[in-house]
This record gives sequence, C-alpha cells and structure tokens, in this order.
Amino acid sequence: MENKLLASVLKVCSILNKHSVQYIVVGGTAVALHGYFRLSHDSSGAVMEKHDLDFWYNPTYDNYFKLLNALEELGRDVTEFKNEIAPNPKRSFFRFEEEYFKMDFLPELLGLSRFRLSFENRSVAEIDDIEVPYISYEDLLKSKLALAREKDIDDIEQLKIRRSQSEE
Repeated sequence: MENKLLASVLKVCSILNKHSVQYIVVGGTAVALHGYFRLSHDSSGAVMEKHDLDFWYNPTYDNYFKLLNALEELGRDVTEFKNEIAPNPKRSFFRFEEEYFKMDFLPELLGLSRFRLSFENRSVAEIDDIEVPYISYEDLLKSKLALAREKDIDDIEQLKIRRSQSEE
C-alpha cells in the first residue's frame, strides 16, 4: 500500500506542478519529510484508516483558478467553484478522499500569516523527478506550536531530537 500511496501523492504533486499551482505540503507529511514519520490520528487520538495529506495553497485569484484546473484534471468536479460570481480564495477549503489517503487544500495555516514568505522559505524534495515543495523546518515548528495539540507538541519534540542528532 505504501508504494501506491507514494505514487498517488506524486501524481497529485505532478499535476499541481503542471498547472503552476503555488502550494506547500504541510502537516504530518511535512513532518515525515523533515525526518519524523508517524501515523495520522483523528481528534480522539485513534489511528486514521487513511493517510492525511495537507496542502497549503497561495490564496490569490490567479493561483485559486490554477488549483481548480489541477483539481479538475485530478477528476474533481469544480464547476460550481469556477462559476462562482464572487469567489473568495482566502475562504476556500477543499477536502477530497482518495483510495489511500485524504487530502485537504488549505488557504491559510495557523501560526503563519503570509503564504509568500513561507513559499520563499520552503524546502523541496525531488522524488522520482517530481518536485514536492514542503514547509520549512522553522515554519513547521511555528505552525505546530500555534496548533498546540498533543500530537503537535510531540512532533516538535521529535523533530528537535532528530535535528540535534543529525548535527552531532
């Protein structure tokens, strides 16, 4: 299943890149990309059946419509959003469920006020010739601290441990 999950995630990133969508992978997937893999848990603490993949997108009008085009290519019906008389990208949250994972597209991220700055500071992993932009270590810690859930505090501790071990 892990190979199918990776292939699915890379397909999503490939299509987002093809449409020049400005986005950053955040959340648990970004934590894993920074060196600490853990399973996704729901609000009760139970392990989720599907992986959770979070994307923070730049909520400008231009990028919003690029995102809609990419989502359409991914097989999502976004006609309603494309036909909105007064779209509000800053309030447009999207959630989709795929076979192996759930994915959320977020117009904002708690603890970080400016997408542009985080995008400039992003990290990029290249996996199978596909660029996967993900939140920088510093911004990830800020976001996790702002959320301050038990799993976020644990993520921060684990990331700091791994960072200090890699510097030794």
